[in-house]
Amino acid sequence: MDLYWWGRDPLRVDRSLSSPTRVVLELAWIPGAGVEASLAAEVLAGAARPGQLYWPIGSVALVAPGAGAHPGVGPAVDTARQLCPAATVTVVEETVAALAGAGLDPEPAACVVVHSDVAHTSVAVVAGREVVARGVAAGGAQGLAQAVIGHLRAEHGLDVGLEEAWIAAVDGGAFRPSASPPVAGPRTMTGRVVAEDGTIVRPQATVTPTELRAVLTPAYQPVTDLVAQVLRDAPPETARQAVAGGLLLTGQHPAGVDEYLAGLSGLPARRTVDPKGRYDRFRTLLDGVDRLFTEPDTRP
Repeated sequence: MDLYWWGRDPLRVDRSLSSPTRVVLELAWIPGAGVEASLAAEVLAGAARPGQLYWPIGSVALVAPGAGAHPGVGPAVDTARQLCPAATVTVVEETVAALAGAGLDPEPAACVVVHSDVAHTSVAVVAGREVVARGVAAGGAQGLAQAVIGHLRAEHGLDVGLEEAWIAAVDGGAFRPSASPPVAGPRTMTGRVVAEDGTIVRPQATVTPTELRAVLTPAYQPVTDLVAQVLRDAPPETARQAVAGGLLLTGQHPAGVDEYLAGLSGLPARRTVDPKGRYDRFRTLLDGVDRLFTEPDTRP
């Protein structure tokens, strides 16, 4: 069980504001039945000891799928209030932060946000920056990478690292239309094996976009099912507005997967590209939190 944070350090302290300092934390894990839900609170409390927090802290923002319904939020809020009694503690739904961070102009009255995080993908009908219906599919960016790792091991006898597999999943051309330049060709993957004599062997294998598509397509089936589910769960008028607003894909999705999901769902789709993003941190969400804190919602 992992807790993923934004930025290079376990805690991101935003000093771009003249005052006060803001800490932004992301809860990217979903505890299962019987799993201790206070991990976020424990990590937050532990961060104060090695000096990763600098006082005074004026604002703490917790970003989580399901917002306050996330089982780790309550203990984390209590801990934040104990550590920073003068700080304002805010809980933000991650699909709302993703919508705000995408910077759409204008924002649609409603749309279906599909945000791929490290360990899961959130799908929600968002109208007026309020979540009307939502669901979560396990996997996320790490799930795509693990699918590639399992395939390479089974079919090519090759062991690769998590980040290399994730880059292949995102940039390997699995969902890129053949007419869309640049056309992706076969990709050479390099593994790492320690031989019996202690030397390191780096075997290679060639993986085609068609092969990657066959590996990654099953990972998106739960997402397409959730899109249909949240539209069924939304009130009819809001669902009609969301269909018109289409799909907004944020986080780290493979290039071309917006066209793929559009074809399956019948909804128009767009994908935001996060140039600074990695599989374990996303600038879009940070930008969204900043906009939610600093910019009023001026839509009709």
